This record gives sequence, structure tokens and C-alpha cells, in this order.
Amino acid sequence: MTNMRNWFKKQNDEMIEIQVDDTERRIIVRALADLRDKQRMAHKNYDFLDSLIVKVCDANSPSIKDHYERC
Repeated sequence: MTNMRNWFKKQNDEMIEIQVDDTERRIIVRALADLRDKQRMAHKNYDFLDSLIVKVCDANSPSIKDHYERC
């Protein structure tokens, strides 16, 4: 387990970008909210999930023009 923790610490500086449509975004937010609720019911820490939900909700949507240029 220690090796995994070190791996995550090393990867903290990297940014990963994924593109999702509105439906996929709603699915991701709902899944994170469900996980947050389970964590809360189990009296576990869920602060990181709140910040992740905010990041997902605030992420910019790519323009349609941008999408066609990449395809």
C-alpha cells in the first residue's frame, strides 16, 4: 500500500483531461454524490469528494468546433 501512496504523490503535479458530454457529466456527478453519501453514512471522510464534485461541475465544456478539429 505504501508504494501506491508514493505513486499518487508523484502523480499530483500531472493534469488529466477527459471530454464528456452533459449526460456523462451528470452520471459522474451522481456517482460521486452517491459515494459521498455512503462515506458520510459510514462516518468516513468525504471532504475530498465535495471538492471533486465542484471541479466536475465547474469544468469548461469544449466547443463543438474544438471537438471537430480534434477528430
